[in-house]
Amino acid sequence: MRSSFGANLTSLLRSKNFTKSQGQMLLSSKTRNFNLQQLSITYRREIYCKMHDKTLLYQITETSKFMMSFVLVTKSDNVIVIDGGRREDMPLLKEYVGNRHIAAWILTHPHGDHISGFISEFNRNRLADFDIEKLYYNFPPYNELKGRTDVPDAKYFDRELEDTLPEFLKIESELSDMAHIVTQGESVEIDECRIDFIYAYHDGLFSNLMNDASLVFSITTPNKKVLFLGDLGPEGGDVLYEESRHLLKADIVQMAHHGHMNVGMEVYAAIMPEACMWCCADWLYNEPEIPSYLENRKKLRDMQRERMYGTTVTRKWMDILGVKTHYVTKDGTNVIEL
Repeated sequence: MRSSFGANLTSLLRSKNFTKSQGQMLLSSKTRNFNLQQLSITYRREIYCKMHDKTLLYQITETSKFMMSFVLVTKSDNVIVIDGGRREDMPLLKEYVGNRHIAAWILTHPHGDHISGFISEFNRNRLADFDIEKLYYNFPPYNELKGRTDVPDAKYFDRELEDTLPEFLKIESELSDMAHIVTQGESVEIDECRIDFIYAYHDGLFSNLMNDASLVFSITTPNKKVLFLGDLGPEGGDVLYEESRHLLKADIVQMAHHGHMNVGMEVYAAIMPEACMWCCADWLYNEPEIPSYLENRKKLRDMQRERMYGTTVTRKWMDILGVKTHYVTKDGTNVIEL
């Protein structure tokens, strides 16, 4: 159980009331109530960045089996949320958002491990725990795709279409005041951050429907550029590379689809990152080149789901590219200075 000291510190750090003098006090090793050793490395980094007007990116660890959730805090203490995870992940997300204004909440694609938490919060209390200005997304057109038969595997296609998207569509009309459907090539500026949407849903990518509908976007700050690939798979990665390889170079990359069954190495070679962000629990980060659920290669080829491998393959690619820094959610929530 967290101590009252830890709870109070968390509340202070993630509020708009934090001051530099409070930061000086917290970083002092000779304060009245505690010393520096009581502060985790994460807390110390948060304090330092808040004192020195740094942009902070939290890569939030999973409470559920696997998910994706990021919280970016600008120098003006506004927030950009990316996905958020499942219902079980919402309490931790709220800790990192605190009472801050969410200038942008980006939903990459309609899979449960990415957006079911958002949906659950709407159904619970109409998002009353969040102060959201804009919701950014671009999901496949359900009504146009329902019943479509010119697809590689109709059963898989229908299952994907029914996974999470219908639950979102039930609430979409009530989100109209904040909702913004993104177009590829669009840009948004929030404080010192510029968001460039590089890739959005492409009709015809049906073998990996929802993953290949992921929004791909970069967030550029005065010091760093971070690229988010969502859950993009091999075929979507091909289109991204063909259309936009000249836009992909970045300092930090969120590994597509949790690092497995994802875009090809040519995409990562175009990015040439210094650091990688893996949304992976331990079991996922350490899975073999061909895990058991990918052993039937003929079936995958019949479904036009080629070039799908386990996380170990992608990790080897990053070794070849010389990446030395890896942020992995299995190790806990990461705090990254941008």
